[in-house]
Amino acid sequence: MERRRRYQAGARPRSRRTAAETMGGLALLLLVSGCHGAVGEAKRGPAYDRPFPLGQVTDAHWETMQTNAEAADFIFYDHEFVGQTPELTPLGRKHLLSVALRLKHVPFPVVVEELPDEKNPALDQARRAAIVNLLAELGHPREEIDARVITAPAFTAGLSAVEGEAAYYRTLNDTYGTGAGYGGYGRSFGGLRR
Repeated sequence: MERRRRYQAGARPRSRRTAAETMGGLALLLLVSGCHGAVGEAKRGPAYDRPFPLGQVTDAHWETMQTNAEAADFIFYDHEFVGQTPELTPLGRKHLLSVALRLKHVPFPVVVEELPDEKNPALDQARRAAIVNLLAELGHPREEIDARVITAPAFTAGLSAVEGEAAYYRTLNDTYGTGAGYGGYGRSFGGLRR
């Protein structure tokens, strides 16, 4: 009752806490309740919805493609052998030297392409043995090479003669004839050549 009289008389009621104590209490309450985290979370979004750093998602894909391309360097194709023999062509010998230089530094097997439809398994094994012997002559341990050189079917299906010819002419047309090259129609960057 006494308070009411004082208030009506114009006297303000006396505060029992100072302003600093009140502010400190509010700050402590906000800190404990975690309001600052909710504000930050609302700005950034939930953790599962944040974007990845640039390149993080696609890097794994590109690295897989690069690794597969490197592994393909260790395949000896049918056209790298002279006819139906286990002897390497000059380009095949150059490829063998490239493989021999890199073999110690990579985990990939050396693959000798089998003939289609297993036409001549004896020739496939003779080619494999020739590669093993040549790599052993170049200083690689025979036991390790014998375990790493394998025969396998072609990884990609080849093209028939008709498909190959169509692909060849399509490439020529796209590059030089129909304007799919640089600069529209023509063979130059600036458009039509007269």
